[in-house]
Amino acid sequence: MLRTVKRLLIGAARAGLPAACVLAAAAAPAVSGERPLPDPVGYGKRIFGDIKELPSKPGSWSKGQWLLAGSVVAATGGSLFVDDSVADYYDTHRQEYLRNISMAVTHFGDSKYQVPVISGLWVTGYALGSMKLRKIAADATEASMIAALMINPTINYLTGRALPSSGESPSRFKPFTWHRYSFPSGHTAAAFALASVLDVDLRDTFGYWHLPIVYGGAIAVANSRLYDRKHYLSEVILGGAIGWAVGTWVASKDREAPVKAGAPAPKEPKVTLRPYHYGLLASMKF
Repeated sequence: MLRTVKRLLIGAARAGLPAACVLAAAAAPAVSGERPLPDPVGYGKRIFGDIKELPSKPGSWSKGQWLLAGSVVAATGGSLFVDDSVADYYDTHRQEYLRNISMAVTHFGDSKYQVPVISGLWVTGYALGSMKLRKIAADATEASMIAALMINPTINYLTGRALPSSGESPSRFKPFTWHRYSFPSGHTAAAFALASVLDVDLRDTFGYWHLPIVYGGAIAVANSRLYDRKHYLSEVILGGAIGWAVGTWVASKDREAPVKAGAPAPKEPKVTLRPYHYGLLASMKF
């Protein structure tokens, strides 16, 4: 019986974020009146524009947003005092099935799983003519890039904290030092960036019913980083907050632009899917 429960837990962990993609596919029908996404050059300009805008965002925060940011800082700072204790707890509570669960979910916070998931949403969006799926893929790509590949490494360099596996004291920081990339967690940032994009972009279809699935998957990634002794509690808290904030901001932005009367509709590539050996082959015609 216990073995069956363990297998169910591992299966549920593996299915977490893929289930979120199934939800996304359920929202696939194009929404009438949606403006087509920009071409690759336009998409690059969009990302560059958002990156330029990012440093000035705190200046336009509301009182509630400042309180939320302060709460994140307080939670991160407070957890610094228990980082070592939490790491010791995970070290003394190790089980084979927990290790398998961790292995099943941790890569949803890096390119190994995120690239296939986001690419699959993008290709499926073109194949089905769904603006919804293409928007999710575009938002998720940008959010993960900004959160995990820009903000996270910058804070890593500024703080210079070593990974827990290094054996150093968690209270030791060496600012402006390369190759000390523990604080905050990049996997957690990427996982919450994807989860928050799915949350915002699916909300008009599912309301809030999808929240346990999308954020449950992200929390599972954060827990795996603790279990695998890759990060401390304070690092997954801050990483998760960064990913959530960036993903919510990117997916919530109003990107509507006026369209000139009589302007031709933009040409979009035609994507076809067909069976190929043990999978699907996607072909695109411009």
